[in-house]
Amino acid sequence: MFSRQLARTIQRNQHYRQFSLTNWFKSWKDAAQSQRLIYPPPASQFTTQNRIIDTYITEKSEVYNYLSVKPPLLLHFTYATKENNKFTQALFDVLSDKSKYPNKEPVYLVNILADSEGGRELMMDYVVGSKIPSIVVLKHQLPSGRYAPDIESFTEQDLVEWLRSI
Repeated sequence: MFSRQLARTIQRNQHYRQFSLTNWFKSWKDAAQSQRLIYPPPASQFTTQNRIIDTYITEKSEVYNYLSVKPPLLLHFTYATKENNKFTQALFDVLSDKSKYPNKEPVYLVNILADSEGGRELMMDYVVGSKIPSIVVLKHQLPSGRYAPDIESFTEQDLVEWLRSI
C-alpha cells in the first residue's frame, strides 16, 4: 500500500513556487492588456441595413432574445485576443460598410464570448468545435452554414466571398 519510503520521496519532490506580490500584479496587468474586447462602430456610421449587437453574449439565455429575427442571424464565437480581434474588426468593417458588404439582404450579428460558461454551452449546442473564431449562420432558427477562417492567412476578401454565399 502506502509506505513511508514513498511518502518521503513525494515530500522531497515537491516543488515550491516563490510568491511575489509584484509578479502577481504584473501578470494580472499583462493578462488585462492582452484580453480586450472590441466593439462595432456606432449605428450612425453604418451604411448598410445590418444590425450588429454591441454586447457580447456570456450566458446561454441571453441569445434567446435574438433567435426570432427574420434576417439571417450570424452567431460569431470569439475570444478576446489580438488575433481574434483582427478577424472581428474585419467582420465589423464589412458588415457596416455598404461598399464592402456583398449582399442586399441584411443580417444580424451576435457576438458570443467563447471562453465564458454560456459561450461554451452555445458552442456545444451549435457544434462549433475547437476552431475559434467561428461563425454559425441561422436561418429561421436552424443552422444553415458555418465559417471558420484561418487566422494566420485570413484576408477581408475571404470574408466577403463567404458572405456572398449566405
